[in-house]
Amino acid sequence: MKTPLIKKYIDTLASLNDQLCFFQFNRNELIKRLKEFGSEEGDLFTPDLFQDNIMAPRINVKIKDLPTFQELNQKFTFASYISTSYEVTSYYLRDSLNVLSLFNPSSFVSRNDNQLEEKYLLTLTSSGCSLPPREIIDTIKYIRLRRNLFTHLSETISPQLNTLIVNQGADLNLYWTSALTDLDFQNTDVLNFEEGESIDLIKLLRIIVETLDFNLAQNLSAIGMITYLAKEQFELKPQKINADIIEQRIRKIKKIGKAVFGVNLVDKDIEPIVKIIGKR
Repeated sequence: MKTPLIKKYIDTLASLNDQLCFFQFNRNELIKRLKEFGSEEGDLFTPDLFQDNIMAPRINVKIKDLPTFQELNQKFTFASYISTSYEVTSYYLRDSLNVLSLFNPSSFVSRNDNQLEEKYLLTLTSSGCSLPPREIIDTIKYIRLRRNLFTHLSETISPQLNTLIVNQGADLNLYWTSALTDLDFQNTDVLNFEEGESIDLIKLLRIIVETLDFNLAQNLSAIGMITYLAKEQFELKPQKINADIIEQRIRKIKKIGKAVFGVNLVDKDIEPIVKIIGKR
């Protein structure tokens, strides 16, 4: 099962992963190029050896200093990709609550919390929905708190993140054991994003969105799904309703419902809705 949100957000996270791979490709090409220079060229400046590159004068550092310059850029780049990927995920959480409100208006009860992931969980609970694993919520919180260290220019770990690492780090390592390569949720050295753990974190965010979306789809009412599809398909193209039109609409909603939501919608739920929406 899935919601209409999933493609947009998974495609965006996949694109960010592709861009990170492109950065790694460019970095490796630069490293290879630098190894081709002799030691006597180390004291030359970038404009001397990269004469065709219009950005070389703006950097204007010695060739021997480029690896250090590149390392600083790499740390910033990894942190930026993680921050952006987290923001994409946070917008998924917000949009998910809007979808839940739209599809389940009679049972939806919004709850407030300063922490978005906790607000999401509280709202699902108060709306009578099944919940995703607690580890999913704690992982989002972990990534948000690490992102904050970067965006707030922190020089020490925050008490909130330290507490999360101490209390939930071991459980998160166990929960994600098959998905992790380099990331260690118990490690308190968290001011910088290293390459391997950055790849792990972006991968986890994609899994998280897929998991949350599957859970959300299971909580959406069939009537809400049918109403959403009927408005999308018929509201702007009203027709005179007869038995043939109703049958055509039922078949269309069932087909699209399977494609959009991954569910088998039933005739008896569809018929009374398509009789009304888009009626002329």
